[in-house]
Amino acid sequence: MLRPISFAFLMALCTAVTGLRAETAMPVSFSEVTDLAVTEDYQTVRYGDAPSQFAELWLPDHVPAPGIVLVHGGCWLSQYGVDHIRPLASALAQQGYVVWAPEYRRVGEPGGGWPGTFHDIAVAIEAFPEAAAAALDADRIAYAGHSAGGHLALWAAARQPGSDSSPAPSSVVAPKAVLGFAAITDLESYARGDNSCQQVVVDLMEGLPEDQPARYSDVSPARLTYPAPPVLIQGEADPIVPAAQAAAIVGAKRVSIPDAGHFDVIHPDTAAFAVLLNAIGEALAP
Repeated sequence: MLRPISFAFLMALCTAVTGLRAETAMPVSFSEVTDLAVTEDYQTVRYGDAPSQFAELWLPDHVPAPGIVLVHGGCWLSQYGVDHIRPLASALAQQGYVVWAPEYRRVGEPGGGWPGTFHDIAVAIEAFPEAAAAALDADRIAYAGHSAGGHLALWAAARQPGSDSSPAPSSVVAPKAVLGFAAITDLESYARGDNSCQQVVVDLMEGLPEDQPARYSDVSPARLTYPAPPVLIQGEADPIVPAAQAAAIVGAKRVSIPDAGHFDVIHPDTAAFAVLLNAIGEALAP
């Protein structure tokens, strides 16, 4: 069962735990996230030669600090880039985290899809410790992601180097925690859905589960083993990722947010953001 959290509790978290106010009603739309004003207070670091092979590094005021690999979603599609996760990345940096937000090749651009999307995430994560060496507490790193980015973050935490999806690492960044925000965890069942995001899975994987069983087994988070139980945060009013996705990983810690839609956890002015902060704080506690 998903653990219910009352709206009153969320509001209390905003005030008592984070000092933030939940000023924006849930659920929010994608445009409400992209319309947020964000200062470009980050460094751009390249990890490859392709246009989408770079990451944005956000630094807090005080270092060394724990780090978060923050993978953006957008249905694995090239139309949706790292720009829409900047409000969350900025807010997390303001809360004292070193944030590494990778861009990566996606479906619809050269090299995107299978296996380039997965290779890029693996290589980008391996570049994080060196890029942030002076600021990062390397013993306290979380992999986190939203929606399709949640799928990729979960996969990255459990990936088997040397498989078709995952190049052998030159340096392994062992996460202390892994978190999924409205994460896609069961790729097989998601691929059989009929919303526009679900239909992209077939393009990402170059076929349905029966066409590419080995690939789905390799990269579906529900089939993988984790160094620590993942934390899965799911809005009950999410029309894009069904609530059942948060139940697909056995042993995961699941947090359900009433009234939250798909984008509330990446909007820093919602009550859902306080839940996210609390989850990250607990997962990365010394």
